[in-house]
Amino acid sequence: MMRRVASLLASFLLVASQAIAGGPLRVTGAMAMAPGQPFVWVVTSPVRYTVDTGPLSINPSGQTVISNSQGLALVQSLFQNWQSVPTTAIQFAYAGPISGVSGGDVTTIQDFNTVQGSCNAGTQSPVIFDANGSLIRALGLDPLVIGFTATCKLDPVAGHIQSALILLNGEFQDGVNDPSTNNYEISADQFDEAITHEMGHFSGLDHSQINVDLYQNGFVNNCPVDELAGLPLMFPVEFCQSRKSAGLPILAPDDMAWISKLYPNSAYSANYGVISGFVFFSDGITAVQGVNVVARRVDDPNTPENESQRIAFSVVSGFLFTGNPGQSITGDNTAGSSFGGRNPALIGYYEIPVTPGTYTVQIENIDPSFTGGSSVGPLDPPAVTYGADEYWHHYESAFDNPAQKDPITVQAGQKISNVNFIMNQTPPRFDPFEDGETERIVPKIPMFIRRLDVLRDRS
Repeated sequence: MMRRVASLLASFLLVASQAIAGGPLRVTGAMAMAPGQPFVWVVTSPVRYTVDTGPLSINPSGQTVISNSQGLALVQSLFQNWQSVPTTAIQFAYAGPISGVSGGDVTTIQDFNTVQGSCNAGTQSPVIFDANGSLIRALGLDPLVIGFTATCKLDPVAGHIQSALILLNGEFQDGVNDPSTNNYEISADQFDEAITHEMGHFSGLDHSQINVDLYQNGFVNNCPVDELAGLPLMFPVEFCQSRKSAGLPILAPDDMAWISKLYPNSAYSANYGVISGFVFFSDGITAVQGVNVVARRVDDPNTPENESQRIAFSVVSGFLFTGNPGQSITGDNTAGSSFGGRNPALIGYYEIPVTPGTYTVQIENIDPSFTGGSSVGPLDPPAVTYGADEYWHHYESAFDNPAQKDPITVQAGQKISNVNFIMNQTPPRFDPFEDGETERIVPKIPMFIRRLDVLRDRS
């Protein structure tokens, strides 16, 4: 049951959005001064948030389990997890109680709508305490949602996040575990991780897929520590034991890398380099969007830890390109998304921040179950492509050995470019029987049906 509870950790976005994995949650579109760039907060001063004045958690009898003062202290400490990353410039500041509702306590759906309205207007970024899960139910969400984030207002020209909200479902901390009423309990550490995850979305981060084999192999609360160490907090679902219980920091290397890349401080360039390149179909020409790219530190045989599992970073190919370009024949972009770049050169491009060291780089499909609020990358549902399971090596071709891998050494401040993949066994782009002309063949990419649990509006 813990896996089911955890699988609904993913954020529920209440506005149209463009999800980009292992990095920015949204990317600027055609209206922007700089299209194809991440939406970020202005961090010349701390990002200010308001907090609910009610209790964080009450039990079914109405008794307070986690008081407001305890909840406020928890929120401040969890934001600290992100701002304490030594290479990021983002900071957060408590701006007082939620405004717009009586006493600042959001208890009804009418209160929620009022507060969301002020968030949509950009006047506050509220953190709401749903003390008994009643708001989750009133919103029509699954009662197993631990929390969600909504980006309320964006500046599509400057590419800035202007306001957002977070809701915490305190029912998971009410001391009651009663499956007959869908009232489940998780540990305090797991709850803290779930809310810190939501604060990552609040900051502009999307989901990230690393060590996905743990999830696919059915681990629950007993994940091997080496793989748990590399599992991003921004992984779409929570299913392992808490990182704290395993003696690990709450943020994985990938989490720290991306919060730093989006909001670099003066120490960033001295602590990170970049691996970049393109992913192509078998013709070596046609770019592929939606393939996960993972850089793994080469394991040091002189240590007991497996660094290739512990130290890994990722992004999805085409992460800066729109997930829905619409049609451009008439120039009106009918049915296209307002988010994401339209430069075709971005379609298969990837760029991964890494700490200095030696790495192997590999590509893989996004897990087909990661859809809607659990999506990873610009495509929802994800595209599953044949041939998207191989390591990079110097002599990439459509007929190479996918297990062959060549190490890449990256120094601080260095960008290694053109680490390009040519996938095996995909349809060719050119018709070999044509003489003097070419024919484009649309790659056959099997698509998986969207789950109807927690959905995003991709309009």
